[in-house]
Amino acid sequence: MKISKMASALFAVVGAVLLVGSIVTSFVALNSPTRAVKPTQEANDFARSVLGALEDGDFTAVEGYLYGKPSLGIDREPAAEEGKLIWNAYRDSIAVTTDENCYGEGTNIYQTAQVTYMDITQTLSQLDNRAGELLKEKLDAQEDPAALLGEDGQIPEKLREELRRQALGEALAKPETVTAQITFQLIEKDAQWWALPDQAMLDILSGGLG
Repeated sequence: MKISKMASALFAVVGAVLLVGSIVTSFVALNSPTRAVKPTQEANDFARSVLGALEDGDFTAVEGYLYGKPSLGIDREPAAEEGKLIWNAYRDSIAVTTDENCYGEGTNIYQTAQVTYMDITQTLSQLDNRAGELLKEKLDAQEDPAALLGEDGQIPEKLREELRRQALGEALAKPETVTAQITFQLIEKDAQWWALPDQAMLDILSGGLG
């Protein structure tokens, strides 16, 4: 799938994002007094902005909140129409739940949330089987099934594509979903808040294919 190629391009920078974050965290810890941190209202507001953008499927906005302003390439969409449908359905499927504001651990501030999203692999796993079922139904409904065949006696490619699109539409209308917990750290630098994502959050930004 085109979507998997786009996701693979993201993984090349995921490690760099986490590495930069760990360095920053260590530096902050070494240069901060040991005390219990109480998150400010600004921190809570920022965390809600990050989660709101994630739930809206606005990955470009989420990327803009990430510490170090990494370029994950998530503004690129698949070239194929099928890939675009899958990607848009994936972003529309995201739902975020959190009952808690930010919390402090030592000198660090974190936000945790539950994120439900479409499992692309599972949703598409039976696509070919469903297309085959639709073809059988269409042939059975014909008085003369041979009329659907091409001159070479084979199923025309146009009909195959039509049935595949129908099967895809059905799959995306009732997708398989998965729920994951994400935790991102909030970092304040030069009066600006930034989010340092964990691997689970980065996986979601890459289409849940990590």
